[in-house]
Amino acid sequence: MPAAALSPLPPSPVDRLVRPWVVFLLCLLAGFAVYGPALGGSFVWDDFYLVRENPFFRSPVFGWEVFRHYLFFDSFSTYYRPVQNWSYMLDYWIWRGSPFGYHCTNIVIHSLSGFLLFLLLRRLLPGLVPKAADGGRARFDLAALLVALVWVVHPIHNAAVAYISGRADSLAALFALSAWLLVLRAMDSGVVVWKKAALGSLAGVALLIGLCSKEIALIWLVLLLVHLFAFDREQPWRVKWTVLGGALAVFACYAVLHALPDYRAPMQDGPSAPWDARVLLMFRALGDYTGLIFLPTQLYMERSISNSAIYSTVAAWRDHSRYEYLSILGLLAALGAIAGCWKKGSGRSWRLFGAVWFMLAFLPISNLFPLNAEVAEHWIYLASIGFLIFLAGVVLALPARGRVVAAWVAVAAIAGLGMRTAIRSGDWIDGETFCARTIADGGATPRILSSLASIYGQRGDLKRQEKVLRRTIAQFPEFPPARMNLGICLSRQRRTSEAEALLGATTHAQADQVARQYPRTWPAAVQLAQLRRDAGHVDEALATIREARGRFPETWELVKAEGELLRGSVGPAAAIPIVQAFAATHWWHYDAQSTLGALRFAAGEPDAAITALRAASALDIYDGRALAGVAEIENQRGRSDVALNAQLEAMDRDPDQPKHYAELASILEKLGRQNAAHAARRKAQLLTLEAQRGSQILTSLPLAP
Repeated sequence: MPAAALSPLPPSPVDRLVRPWVVFLLCLLAGFAVYGPALGGSFVWDDFYLVRENPFFRSPVFGWEVFRHYLFFDSFSTYYRPVQNWSYMLDYWIWRGSPFGYHCTNIVIHSLSGFLLFLLLRRLLPGLVPKAADGGRARFDLAALLVALVWVVHPIHNAAVAYISGRADSLAALFALSAWLLVLRAMDSGVVVWKKAALGSLAGVALLIGLCSKEIALIWLVLLLVHLFAFDREQPWRVKWTVLGGALAVFACYAVLHALPDYRAPMQDGPSAPWDARVLLMFRALGDYTGLIFLPTQLYMERSISNSAIYSTVAAWRDHSRYEYLSILGLLAALGAIAGCWKKGSGRSWRLFGAVWFMLAFLPISNLFPLNAEVAEHWIYLASIGFLIFLAGVVLALPARGRVVAAWVAVAAIAGLGMRTAIRSGDWIDGETFCARTIADGGATPRILSSLASIYGQRGDLKRQEKVLRRTIAQFPEFPPARMNLGICLSRQRRTSEAEALLGATTHAQADQVARQYPRTWPAAVQLAQLRRDAGHVDEALATIREARGRFPETWELVKAEGELLRGSVGPAAAIPIVQAFAATHWWHYDAQSTLGALRFAAGEPDAAITALRAASALDIYDGRALAGVAEIENQRGRSDVALNAQLEAMDRDPDQPKHYAELASILEKLGRQNAAHAARRKAQLLTLEAQRGSQILTSLPLAP
């Protein structure tokens, strides 16, 4: 036989396309292409807490402390996600708080998860097909690629990618997929024992990080074990039991970590729905998710699939008939899955595996168990993979020509879904756009309306804020925060009598009940206290704040408000004990430590003030205010050389601040460096002018309709 006949065939276009480095680039490019519009976005909704108010990510000193707290400090939720805070810590270090950086990280994490999904599926899918039916590895790799790309660009994942606070799902996926791949590599034949141990240990660490990213990683762990015990026919039982033992050990470590935060009382809500209602909600949720996967047109947060008045009248039933269609669609989806799993022939194992994957990931979000919402787009992040695997199994049962057509349909779907994702990504450009488009698509829930009103209030557009709040009260009369926020809005408009009527309308018992249902209603007490202080009734203002502190003992803003009242009426020394007590039990709270420092200095205790300000400076690597305070104190004490070092350190952390240059000029004058002081003062003036010009440009921009 000629030598040329023995030479290997050149790689086909599909072989070239499914090379790992090519797929890596495809996933990364696809991720940035479809989510690019979000890169210019600002902080939206929960972002204002997680990457603005959140005290646990602005310094490396919180590396361990985040494991001792739930994700939301001022909330009833018990989300245990310390690794999410780790990721924000890294972002803050790299990007100095720029929203662009946070969005960029979200896209990278999601794209990498898509690449790892491809690697996992190209390992798993061939093993689910009988050897006799094996038609070559290329088609399995192509199926893995198409599933991964559809998953990367699908618009239903917008809330997990374009939304900074939604990255927990993709973080959990990234580390869980890494763990699964490491386990598969460790089980490969030919791997020496020490490498198996090393790979297994790395898999355990990756899985633990995934679990600490989001609780959904538990489902990833269950999926790994289900595949190993129910679908993998090659691994011996000894290996399977070893993997199970390692998984249990990792779960035990996670349970220990999860027990570190203090007990948190759950939100007091009404009784759980009966089981028949839960089953109905399950089918509606399944119908809604199925519809969004195939036709992702109306995408918005805070989705609802029920209404208590739906069966009160025939007219009400007609108005909410969409819910009944969702129930039917969900039932049809379930029957279709059963039929697909029942049908024998090519692709059945894929369909079974995909259906099991979807079922395990869907059950926790199915409404069979209590949830804080009925449907949320980002909840389907993991389950959608199983849905796509099932569809791949359906395609595998088609004849050869049908599979080719299906592949091109998938390519067209990737393009179409990608364009829809890019459009949807624009919804996250700013808070007002997000709320307005959500409301326009039918998501006018109390929280969304309140969020929009808050945006108007922060912007000083009090009339529009009032209008939205009154609409909220009219549509949702049983939502107390809207009345409280309206009271605050009216107070800012100096409509004092109307404001007091709303802010002080609830009895003590009613206020306690509201506090047990809504965690952030304390601003009403702060505003009411301010009204009473402005009226000259300081004692009443203090009583209002202290009563609120009894309901919200961990809320710093109430402690600070009481401290300001005491400082203004009695003196700074009177405010020190309550601020010091809070700072002692909340060492990690920047504002508490810096406020304590300011009070100490005002009370004539400069050494104690410097100690508190130094403690505060360790809590934020880019905030120079505390160090600037140290510099001011040292300069007034005549230690200008020490003050200069502190001021330069503050400016290094937080450059281009006019106040820093003004204080630097004062220090340099005392050191006799007049020319340098003049230059610093000139720099402060220039920065002030630049800030004023920027403010004028912003205020001249047209408001969104």
